[in-house]
Amino acid sequence: MKVSLRIVQGMVASLVMQAIALPAGAVLKPEPFNPIMASFSNELEFDALRGRVKSFEQALYDNSDTPVMYAKGEFDRQGCLMSYEKIDGVNNGKIKLTRNTADNTLISAYDPQRVIHLNDRCEVTSTDDDAGTVKDYIYDQHGFLVKVKGHKDAWVYKEYFYTPEGMPKSVVYYGDEKDFLIITEPKKTLNERWDFITEGLNDGKPVFQSVKKCVYDERYNPTVCYLITAELDNGIQTKRVEQIHYIVKYY
Repeated sequence: MKVSLRIVQGMVASLVMQAIALPAGAVLKPEPFNPIMASFSNELEFDALRGRVKSFEQALYDNSDTPVMYAKGEFDRQGCLMSYEKIDGVNNGKIKLTRNTADNTLISAYDPQRVIHLNDRCEVTSTDDDAGTVKDYIYDQHGFLVKVKGHKDAWVYKEYFYTPEGMPKSVVYYGDEKDFLIITEPKKTLNERWDFITEGLNDGKPVFQSVKKCVYDERYNPTVCYLITAELDNGIQTKRVEQIHYIVKYY
């Protein structure tokens, strides 16, 4: 894709040139990403956060300052997800999950047949839905979700990859004919800003590239991020400017 990364980066820099540093009072040592948080963020598609998060809200605004996507979640003191809700105006989707502590499941408010089963480490072990599709979830030795596959046919649906600090880095979606790969290149050390470049490839061909820069709180989590995305569709290149606003509460 003939996307000028220099131009995209310059657009982002002009938006945040006075607001990308951590607060002067930020003295806490940045924590690694909790495997539970990182794994859920991958599967439920929200931005992973560091530290002992009690609750969060994330809202995506388009270039007209209109909210087009919203997600919120609550966690217990052990870091296990208690509830999650997402409204996606871009793809016209919504999800609302509530944890049943009696049998350690997450149940959909919109589709009671959709059940997410958890183990005592709050790892997703399997899911089922009204179509009868059962999926298994595979974790690495550190507790990070790395693969989702079919229970009956062992078909691999998705694979996830992480940085050494546990930040979600890349995901591969496997299709019948084509695979879709999203690659993220974040800062390499834990105490650097959570800024990155993301590229999407459809069957090996680049289709979009994003540059993201953020303002942070004292826990090294973002309070607002500025996102520039360049897309290529049938040879036509478009760009969009978005913002993501975060509200995070901690234990």
